[in-house]
Amino acid sequence: MKPTKILTLIVAIAVIIIVVFSLLPNTGNPATDNYTAEVEKYRKEKNEFMRNHEDSPFIAQKVPFDSLKYFKIDESFKVKASVETIPNGELQTLKTSEGNDQQFKEVAILHFDLKNTHQDLTLLQSTKSELYFLAFYDETSAITTYGTGRYLEIEFEPGQTRIDLDFNYAYNPYCAYTTGYSCPVPPLKNQMSVAITAGEKNYD
Repeated sequence: MKPTKILTLIVAIAVIIIVVFSLLPNTGNPATDNYTAEVEKYRKEKNEFMRNHEDSPFIAQKVPFDSLKYFKIDESFKVKASVETIPNGELQTLKTSEGNDQQFKEVAILHFDLKNTHQDLTLLQSTKSELYFLAFYDETSAITTYGTGRYLEIEFEPGQTRIDLDFNYAYNPYCAYTTGYSCPVPPLKNQMSVAITAGEKNYD
């Protein structure tokens, strides 16, 4: 077979392969697709709560509501942290947005790596309840996110050694939306040296 005919045949086969693959369904990464769908569902439900529920700060304070603002979902902001328990943790007095004091007990230090940096966050527990409190500042605070920090809900059991932290679920306290609420600000030691471009942005 002549070289020109061989080259023509190779090109024809390549074109056929490209066409066939372009017609195949793009299934993507099922795990990533499922994760994105879960976060989107959470955000949609939270918007519905803010828009319609009687416990919404917008309903309670009669403030017009548009929609919460979020960063693009990024699974790289989901990390696993090691837990360093703090025996007989000290009491921390945190100021609130209204200038009041609230007391929390230090429970553990959460160690993790994120975006080529090492980070440590102190987990607190309210002295008035069994609720855990994890709040932080980062390099986006007072720029694209709420100036006095954001919160992160976690599932924590005393004695566990590892814990999942997903900053795509980082959210603003009610004080970010309207007056009439007193929200504790994060402890200074929970200042992160990285921009957490995940979760909720400034509402305004």
